[in-house]
Amino acid sequence: MDDTVRRLGNPSFHVSALVARWRAATQTFTWVNCGHAPPYLADPSGNLTELDSPPHPALGASEPGQQFAATQRELHSDERIILVTDGITGRRMEGGGRFGADGIAEAIAGLAHPTAAATAMAVLQAVTDCWREPLEDDGTVAVLAIE
Repeated sequence: MDDTVRRLGNPSFHVSALVARWRAATQTFTWVNCGHAPPYLADPSGNLTELDSPPHPALGASEPGQQFAATQRELHSDERIILVTDGITGRRMEGGGRFGADGIAEAIAGLAHPTAAATAMAVLQAVTDCWREPLEDDGTVAVLAIE
């Protein structure tokens, strides 16, 4: 993917991405973060943790032949992986500040039914409600819930 973006021939063009794979048989989530917002893990109690991984440049912004190191984590029942774009974490809030990971954590705290859909909807509703102005960037949320 990195080579494909680079071959487009525009040196100022790059794509931030979180490239991931879910293996249901082993309950393993594997990812490479290329200049994107990190993945978050919500545990059964609703605690939110940023999943660390080696930093990589955005696709197309690296040197040719760049090696990308994948990170892997086994997931357990009732855990959720929350993927967001920087339009979510960077969202300005009424009165100042940014939505960030704290906004995500507050949005999912105390969900009666922490399904993937309920989690995504809670984050989207909170990011919409935190400021009366429209989003300045895309606001994408994807959630993987383990049962």
